[in-house]
Amino acid sequence: MSRKTTRKKEKSFSNILVLCFMLVFVCVICFNLYSQARTIYELKQEEIALNTEIENEKKKNLELNVNQDYYTSDAYIEKVAREQLGLVKPGEIEFINKSK
Repeated sequence: MSRKTTRKKEKSFSNILVLCFMLVFVCVICFNLYSQARTIYELKQEEIALNTEIENEKKKNLELNVNQDYYTSDAYIEKVAREQLGLVKPGEIEFINKSK
C-alpha cells in the first residue's frame, strides 16, 4: 500500500473515533439534562403538594384556635361525656330507646 492510502485510512479511522466520542459525549449530556429536568419537575410537584398541605394545616390550626375556648368549656366536656362516654350526672336516669 502506498503512504497516501495508509494516511487516508489512519485519518479516516481518527475521524470515526472522534465522531464516536462526540456522539457518546452528546448522548451523555442529553441523558444528564433529561434526568435533571425530570428531577426538577418531580421536586416542583412535591413542593406544590407540600405547600397545599401546609395551607390545609394552617387552616386547621386556625380553626382549632378559634374553637379552643369551646373545646375547653364545661359545655363541650359535658357533651362529650354524655354522647361518647355515656355518662350521666348524679341523680339523672338514663333512658335507652330500644326501638333503634
